[in-house]
Amino acid sequence: MNTQILEYRKTDHFLLSQWDRKIDDDMLYKILPFIECVECEKDIILIMPSFLIKKRMQKDHKQCLILIIKEKRLITSFWCDHPNYLFKNEKNTHFQILY
Repeated sequence: MNTQILEYRKTDHFLLSQWDRKIDDDMLYKILPFIECVECEKDIILIMPSFLIKKRMQKDHKQCLILIIKEKRLITSFWCDHPNYLFKNEKNTHFQILY
């Protein structure tokens, strides 16, 4: 797998999570241009099912895709159907939601 996509570098952990959760590079190419701020210490990007449906890459109608980014490095990715826990557990984190 490629270790860089657009201006983002993929960590080893991200590559493993990408493979394990079936998140291909084509999907990332459609998502990453919409991400605004990645200059923060930690960014959590919530990609909602409505966004995924519009871009024709929906897994199902309940799960959103979560990307964790630190300083232009993709750290991990996962599917989640209840991402609200992230808001209370994460401090000093910038959140972006793609609808």
